Amino acid sequence: MDDYTERPLAITILSALVAFTALATALFWILFFAKKIEATETEQDEAFERAFPLADSWMISTALVAAPNMLKMNRKGFFAGAAAGSAMMFLACMDILYSLENKKYWPLNGDRAQMLVIHLWTAGLGSTLLAILWKNRDAFKAE
Repeated sequence: MDDYTERPLAITILSALVAFTALATALFWILFFAKKIEATETEQDEAFERAFPLADSWMISTALVAAPNMLKMNRKGFFAGAAAGSAMMFLACMDILYSLENKKYWPLNGDRAQMLVIHLWTAGLGSTLLAILWKNRDAFKAE
């Protein structure tokens, strides 16, 4: 697609949000393994957290492929965006269920509120990405 004026504004915004989320997630893992941030309260939390780098890497990879290709409105952007959105939903569901089962949202303090915002961000962006991509699926063209 040569005429980017045909790209829906929602796709442009989502592309930026997807790229931001991928880069923020990568930064989290860099800081986590550099021991610059502590994201866990118990040994069980630590074990759970350490189960995520591979799945997060998949989300990061698909999101970084999706973002520029969504701007180009090509099929690679649609496919990678759907993969990224699905990965975000899976990751959010795992985090939310673990947090609910282990009472991680209450009592709510600054750290727990930040965790809740991240979980809601991931679920919200993932579901929105999937919905907007599907709504605009016919606008994505082969390269």
